[in-house]
Amino acid sequence: MAGVSRWVNPLVWLAVGIALASTGWCAWRWMQTIAINADIRAGTVKATSARVDSRVRYAAGFQAERELEYTTAVQLYTDAQMSDDATRSAEAWFALGNVYFKIGIVESRNYEATVGPLFENAQFDLARDAYRSALRIAPELSGARYNLELLERLAPVRHLQGFRRNTDPVMLVPDKHNGWTSMQDDNKRGLP
Repeated sequence: MAGVSRWVNPLVWLAVGIALASTGWCAWRWMQTIAINADIRAGTVKATSARVDSRVRYAAGFQAERELEYTTAVQLYTDAQMSDDATRSAEAWFALGNVYFKIGIVESRNYEATVGPLFENAQFDLARDAYRSALRIAPELSGARYNLELLERLAPVRHLQGFRRNTDPVMLVPDKHNGWTSMQDDNKRGLP
C-alpha cells in the first residue's frame, strides 16, 4: 500500500498543474478573442494586417456586411477564403456569394425602377461563381446549394429560362421547358 500512495501524490499534483496550465492558456486565448472582437466592433481591424488570421477576417467581414458596408465585406471575405482549412475557405466563398447576391438584388431593383425588368448584372454572375466555388470545396454545404438554386430561379434574365443539371454537380445549364429547375434527386438539395 505504501508503494501506491507514493505515486498517487505526484500524479495528483501533475494533474492539477496540467489543469492550471490549460486554464491559463484558455484564459489567455479568451482575452485575445475579446480584444479582437472589440477591434472588429470599433472597425480598426485591417484586412492586410499580418496578425489577423482568416477567422478574424471572416468575422470582420460579417460585421461589415451587417453594417451594409459591402465593399469592405467583399474584401475581407476574399482575404478569408485564402485559409488553409477547406471548411473555412468554403464558408468564406459562401459568404462572399451572399454579399454579391445582396448587391445584385439592390442594383437590379434600382435599375428595374428606372429602366425595365429584364436586367442581369455582373453581381449575380459573381455570386454564382462564389457559390460554385464553395460547392467545389465542400459539396455538403447545403446553404450554398440552396442559394445557387434560388439565384438561378430569381435572377432577372435567367428566370425566363428553365435549368437542368449537367454532369458537373455544381453547374446548371439552360433547358427549354416550363421555367422551373429540374434536378436529380439527392440529399444535398436545399436546407436540411
